[in-house]
Amino acid sequence: MKKIMTTTFVVLASLLLFESCAKTVDPIWMVMEEDNCKPPWVGITDNKSRKNLESILRADGIIPLKIRIKGDRDNDSQECGQPSGKSYHVQIDQSQLSWLLYYGFEVE
Repeated sequence: MKKIMTTTFVVLASLLLFESCAKTVDPIWMVMEEDNCKPPWVGITDNKSRKNLESILRADGIIPLKIRIKGDRDNDSQECGQPSGKSYHVQIDQSQLSWLLYYGFEVE
């Protein structure tokens, strides 16, 4: 009887342990193509821009899982609406999708 109870306890403890390791987020990548009217988080370097973007998102309660900045500004035009060649990629939990849509991001 004692062996059965011990075995049952070990099995239940294992199940609880594995249950707590279950996936807790549903990640999705969002992208925003920068234009010549730069977003407010743009810094002197890509690393500074990444930190600024993360700070802005966290201040609004958005938890970025990953942030990537791709491309180089290769446009001489000064008109807003013209693509600059740089893009911002942010991975978030799908439950926060609408918040990034507000900032102008789109599903990648």
